[in-house]
Amino acid sequence: MVNFTIDKNKNTPLYIQIFNQFKKYIENGSIPQGYKLPTIRSLAKELGVNNITVINAYKLLELNGYVNKKVGSGTYVSQDIKQNDLTREDIKALEHGQILLNKNMINFSSSSPNPELFPVDDFKIIINKVLERDGGYAFEYQDTKGYMPFRKSICEFIKKDEINIDYEDVQVISGGQQGIDVVSKALINFGDCVFVESPTYSWAIASFKSRGAEIVDVALNKDGIDIDELEEKLKIFKPKLIYTMPVFQNPTGISYSEDKLKKLIELAYKYDTYIVEDDFSNELNFSSNKHLPLKSYDKYDRVIYIKSFSKIYMPGLRLGFIVSPKNLVNSFAEAKYVSDLSTSGLMQRAFEIYLREGIWKKHIERFKKIMRERFDEMKYLLSGNKYFEVNISDGGFYFWLKLNDDISAKKLYLKCIERNVSIVPGNMFFSNKIDDSHVRLSYASCEVDKIKSGISTLNDILKDIHNEENSEYIPIV
Repeated sequence: MVNFTIDKNKNTPLYIQIFNQFKKYIENGSIPQGYKLPTIRSLAKELGVNNITVINAYKLLELNGYVNKKVGSGTYVSQDIKQNDLTREDIKALEHGQILLNKNMINFSSSSPNPELFPVDDFKIIINKVLERDGGYAFEYQDTKGYMPFRKSICEFIKKDEINIDYEDVQVISGGQQGIDVVSKALINFGDCVFVESPTYSWAIASFKSRGAEIVDVALNKDGIDIDELEEKLKIFKPKLIYTMPVFQNPTGISYSEDKLKKLIELAYKYDTYIVEDDFSNELNFSSNKHLPLKSYDKYDRVIYIKSFSKIYMPGLRLGFIVSPKNLVNSFAEAKYVSDLSTSGLMQRAFEIYLREGIWKKHIERFKKIMRERFDEMKYLLSGNKYFEVNISDGGFYFWLKLNDDISAKKLYLKCIERNVSIVPGNMFFSNKIDDSHVRLSYASCEVDKIKSGISTLNDILKDIHNEENSEYIPIV
């Protein structure tokens, strides 16, 4: 039997709360057809309500066709309820971190921009240059740490973010996720503790757990990680790592204040731990506010900086790098070698030209212009909505919505899927997976007209759910 909860402080009548929960569990199959409901007296005692409240809830279920009474036997879930197969299967998918995406669906779930936005023509020219210059050598295995000219170009590239390093501290990787896996393999042993922002990127948690790490959540405020909570937990635990996304965090879009960045560095030094900084979109800043990476403040060599080129430049490129503290360089090289020997030599050589000749600047200028139009449109359409609060960031790909108390994020997700709109329920970004009050929206894959259509549909669904949850039913007596 599923668990029922009631809130006597809510305006919604208690019998309606009981009805709504039965309705939800019957529709999604948690309470199967033919199931015998608890007796009126037993359920009333369990919930701390009077018998009339349960009687009214059961009458309402019967009036709506969810249950049948059998004289002298009890109340049973109807055999002809049409359960939603999508709900059952999709909830299972959600539990494994998967989102349903059908053809022609308005996609507010993906962080990957439309393929037509990527610099394909530039790369045709660049790859031809590489092949003409290097011939078959372009397909050789590279040094495990990466193609040396590429690592040198990376050092020049990140000077724009006030990060000054030696190319020997750069480890080339096959995308940001591999960077997290490499760090995990190099540093985490079974039983080690890892601190993460709450909420955070779900596949980072999965990577740390795959190494047997214990995950400790630290709350995220509007200006970054909760420093006081962080220090209290640092006193209790001795984490191997603190995993962070200080610029345009996934899923919230939050960027740390400069004060928070500096305090975080100081705490890592004081408590002798390392910070993993995951940076995938710091170029996508639409404001005049300065958002430098945490690594640029790293005077103690405590930050492991992971940078991916995938989302901003090309998702299928699978290219990025780690800037390592000097005492960890060899550990990361060994972990990378065990993972896949080396990253594609052709792609490294091509991207080296892309960076060294400054071709990336033209792409970023065009890309930001298009993304800014989408960002502004979604921000405008989400502002002032009565069904949720929204965190408005300075850039990045995400809007983080806190739903009103009477709206379930999972239910909203399922209703959106039925209407051909894909969103991400917030529980996927919490280590305990129990959140049901947040959703993440991304505009990355949607043109402005699709954003308008999708948000309009979202608002219609929110209105329907709100009305459904707050409807007053009068039992027939």
